[in-house]
Amino acid sequence: MAGRPLVLALICALCLGTAARGHAEEGAPEAAEVRRTWEAALVFAPAATLAGYRRLTTAELAGALDTAAPRALVVYAHGCDGLSDISSATGRFLAQAGFLVVAPDSFARAEKPVSCDPGIPRGGLHRAVLGWRQAEMRFAAETLRVLAPDLPLVLMGQSEGAITVATIRDLPAAARVIEGWTCHAGWPEYRGLNAPQDQPVLSLLGENDPWFRAPALQGDCGAFMTGPAQRSIVYRAPAARARKHWLSADAAVQAEIVQFLLSTTKRP
Repeated sequence: MAGRPLVLALICALCLGTAARGHAEEGAPEAAEVRRTWEAALVFAPAATLAGYRRLTTAELAGALDTAAPRALVVYAHGCDGLSDISSATGRFLAQAGFLVVAPDSFARAEKPVSCDPGIPRGGLHRAVLGWRQAEMRFAAETLRVLAPDLPLVLMGQSEGAITVATIRDLPAAARVIEGWTCHAGWPEYRGLNAPQDQPVLSLLGENDPWFRAPALQGDCGAFMTGPAQRSIVYRAPAARARKHWLSADAAVQAEIVQFLLSTTKRP
C-alpha cells in the first residue's frame, strides 16, 4: 500500500486530470468542484459489530484499507436530489454484505443547479449535469484505484446516478448496477449503455415507474445489452413494486444485488 504522502500526491494529480476531461462552467474551477464531492462523500465500510457496518470519511479511507480489505469497492452515484435515505440505506446493506461504499456528494459543489423536481416527479432541468456526475464518479473511482489497486471496483447508481453509471465510458470496473433507469432518452448522451460487452451489468426497473411516463423514456436497459453477463430485470408484480423508483428498499431486491456483486467480484 502506498504511503500517505504518495497517496495524497496521486489524488491531487487525479483531480487535475479529471478537470481536463470535465465540463467546466462559470464559477469555481471544475477540479476543485469535483474534489469537494469526494471530500463530502458518504462512506460505509464493513465492520464486525452488531450493525455490520461503520461510517467513515474519505480522509480515513487509506488507513481503513490498510487495516482490512472489503470484498470490493463500490462507487455509488445518488439520485438528482442528492445524498438521502436511499444513499444511506444502500451503503448500509452493501457494507453489511462485505462491500465498501463511497457515495460522492454532488451537492457539495459550490454551484449546483437543480436538475429535477422530485415532487412531480420531473427531471431534465439541467442537461449538463450528466457530465458533472460522470466527472464525480470517475474521480472517485480513480482515487479508490490508487488507494486499493488490487480490489474489484463496482459502479452503482440510482435514478440520475443510474444514468451516470449507464453512460460513463472507459472506466474499468468489475460490474455495473443500474437502479431506476430505462437507458432510453431523447437526449443522445443520456441514451444507451456504454458498458463493454464483457462487463457484467445488472439493471433494475419498475415497469410502471412514474418517472418514465414520457414516450422517449420508455423501455429498459435490456435493449442495449449485448453480453451474456448483462441482465435487465423489469418488475411487473406486485403492483407496488412495479411502481417503485427506489427498488432496493425491498429486501428481495437487495438480495438480488448482493448475489450479483458476489458473483462478479470474486477474487482468486
